[in-house]
Amino acid sequence: MEKNETIKGIITSIFDAFKRGDTKEIEKHLHKEASVWDVFTPQLIIGEKELSDFHDRDQMQKDSRGELSIVLEEPMIRSMKDFAVATYCLEFVYQEPNAMRGKVRITDIFIMEEERWKILHHHEGIVPNDK
Repeated sequence: MEKNETIKGIITSIFDAFKRGDTKEIEKHLHKEASVWDVFTPQLIIGEKELSDFHDRDQMQKDSRGELSIVLEEPMIRSMKDFAVATYCLEFVYQEPNAMRGKVRITDIFIMEEERWKILHHHEGIVPNDK
């Protein structure tokens, strides 16, 4: 159970850091070879350099909008030795200007490295409307 709480804490801290614009906090939880499928980005982002560039662009996108609120659903976390998979949804709302809202489903793959959990892959996808 302690492992799951640690992973949940990492997930929460990443989205709190995003709202603050603290990309260093986000990057400290990513494996150096991490990959990201971002909901707003068409290409797969791989490795430290691409991730750093992506975080700069992502913050610019965030800064072009109004205040952001995020509600995270309880993650389902499954672990196997030095790997863990966390699946969860989040709802986001950007206020004006450039208001936007949506629900995103996320899968994070974690790897234990040097006694710390690191995200090896982060995958986002928009949840379709029921309509």
